[in-house]
Amino acid sequence: MNVVAMALGFAIATLTRLGEKYVTAIPVEVGIQNGTLAIASTPTLLNTSTIAIPGAIYGLLIFLTGAGFAWWTSCRQGLLKA
Repeated sequence: MNVVAMALGFAIATLTRLGEKYVTAIPVEVGIQNGTLAIASTPTLLNTSTIAIPGAIYGLLIFLTGAGFAWWTSCRQGLLKA
């Protein structure tokens, strides 16, 4: 779900020609918000700590996909400047 959300954010920002900074920032923002929502809302809404475990794992995985996106973006920008 996180990768799809980040890909959609990237695609929409690219298609609307917002500029390179926004094309980079929007997918990261979408991904981080999903993680925060998963971690914060699961135990509160469902009122059980056991169900918070998947949300916590998802929240940690988001930082891995965000780091992968940041690495890919820096490589992509390096290729564009060369």
